[in-house]
Amino acid sequence: MKCKLGDVGKTFTGLSGKTKEDFGHGEGKFVTYINVFKNPISDLNELENVEIDDNQAQVNYGDVLFTTSSETPDEVGMSSVWLGKQDNIYLNSFCFGYRPQLVFDYIYLAFMLRSPSIRNHFMLLAQGISRYNISKNKAMEISVPIPELNEQTKIGEFFKHLDDLITVNEHKSFNSILSS
Repeated sequence: MKCKLGDVGKTFTGLSGKTKEDFGHGEGKFVTYINVFKNPISDLNELENVEIDDNQAQVNYGDVLFTTSSETPDEVGMSSVWLGKQDNIYLNSFCFGYRPQLVFDYIYLAFMLRSPSIRNHFMLLAQGISRYNISKNKAMEISVPIPELNEQTKIGEFFKHLDDLITVNEHKSFNSILSS
């Protein structure tokens, strides 16, 4: 089955109305742009401090975080699934969040949203000249494959295992360069 993202979830905005004085301290944390950009599954330790603000949307377990702008069209709409259960976690202002309202295997969701076919849809949405942006409303019109949950789990496990193998081999290559 295929569904538009907007038919099976809702969006929320990142931090807004903040000044530089709100950052770098406080009991709240926010997920950085680079964390979203580089990780299919967010790094729970790659957070920055911010003041707690009850007027801001908090990031919840299973939320998908998307970059909204970049310097190249192929880097917009990068996604990262949040699997943390902490309170007072927010999203940086250069991203938007997506809260699925359908049961997903989150590992499947993380890798499916970064697959070449889905990434191509995001790249086509890129608007700009020196800086590219996507509309979250247009992003919600992208259709994604949603197999049965047990299939999602198998697919997610396969791609997670493959990603882990790639990471191990990258570390081995890096260490061999350092030792030569």
